[in-house]
Amino acid sequence: MALNMSVLADLVGETVIDKDAQTTPVADLVQEIGPDGIVGLYFSAHWCPPCRTFTPELIEFYTKFRETDPGRKMDIIFISSDKDEASFKTYLSEMPWKAMLYEEKDRKLKMSKKYGVHGIPTLVFIEADTGKLITTRGREGVHGIPTLVFIEADTGKLITTRGREGVGRDPTGKEFPYHPKSLVEILQGELLKGDASVQCDEMLSGKIKAFFFSAHWCPPCEIFTPDLVKTYEKIKADGKNFEIVYVSSDTSEDSFQKYYKTMPWLSLPFKDPRIDELSIHFEVEGIPTLVLVTENNELITMNGRIAVIKDPDGERFPWFPAPVEEIALDNASNLNESACLFLFTNGDTALQGSAVELMNDVAKNYRDEQKASVGTNDELPLLFFYYDGASTESVEIAKMLRMFVNVDEKEPALVLFDLSEEKKFSVSAKGINKNAISKIVEDFKTGKLQFEKLDF
Repeated sequence: MALNMSVLADLVGETVIDKDAQTTPVADLVQEIGPDGIVGLYFSAHWCPPCRTFTPELIEFYTKFRETDPGRKMDIIFISSDKDEASFKTYLSEMPWKAMLYEEKDRKLKMSKKYGVHGIPTLVFIEADTGKLITTRGREGVHGIPTLVFIEADTGKLITTRGREGVGRDPTGKEFPYHPKSLVEILQGELLKGDASVQCDEMLSGKIKAFFFSAHWCPPCEIFTPDLVKTYEKIKADGKNFEIVYVSSDTSEDSFQKYYKTMPWLSLPFKDPRIDELSIHFEVEGIPTLVLVTENNELITMNGRIAVIKDPDGERFPWFPAPVEEIALDNASNLNESACLFLFTNGDTALQGSAVELMNDVAKNYRDEQKASVGTNDELPLLFFYYDGASTESVEIAKMLRMFVNVDEKEPALVLFDLSEEKKFSVSAKGINKNAISKIVEDFKTGKLQFEKLDF
């Protein structure tokens, strides 16, 4: 079978580099691992302590696995998030695999969006000759059994896919079979308020809550924290019923104490076991992350950090997502998470002024129906976006998306697509109206929509 040499090169560039500064054509790498070859894309950085902890484990896995027959069909490429080329070279010098060239930063962004990478370290495994995603959870696989799933024996009903974490934190099986805990169950116990200990129920009951996943060692965290303090104090001064809980990833109690002294809100104690439970509960993949929930502990947003940056005075607090959102850097990752109905206005002045109006009623009704059906809007099967052609922030995202879904940039288009399932349904410019949008959504809900395959 002939190998496709171009797909991986389109992702990482024509050449990769090793620790000795020797370059290798990507086509040669694909040829070496052969048919059915697998490539791990290792998103990491020298400045990131969890990365530096995991990298030696990955090296050990790589070295041993490559000596086996299956291992010879696998290789890894380092995708750097280092802040300068000197750090990149220092970090690469430790690695037995090759790296994408440091200057290929645009490719890193595109891959992050394509494969839903939101934090580091992340190890993504793909098919070498097709680029098709195998898993974004390669890091867990390297640690041991990739997934331990518990089900009910008589019904087959899922209990948890997080059995591995359950066994890790509870080796004696006291909590078996590791039913997922509610947020209320996780938070039972004491919190810190400055130097004092307080009861969680007393401090958080009936309030909108934010969980601030952060650490003193993380430069983006230290930059964001003073902005969050200002917004928090403004919201509290406005009389809003709101509280923040710091969820620490600090590596020492001394650094935890120093960092927490800069914060006016509550905190879990250093190395508290609830830290891992909250990270799993919210599926936090990187820091800083600010998660907001309602008084009833329903998720409001995982993107609280971006909300604070865009709305520092808290005028739109608590930042519920709008039914229809303009595509932007802060929400682009959602394109990988669900099916999306996307209106490309492409410079059409009439559509630019009416994009939200055209979609809003249908989107709101859909959101309300989903909440009534499943009790939450945490994971909507269909999201609604538009691009008005005017936002400079979103130009590159829209350009890449038009390429993925194959629509003409000169004409408006309405496209319902699912990137993970590689399918789309599109409507030409003349057919874009409220009735068409309503019909597409109804057919999507009932499974009647006739999709065509996306060709990346």
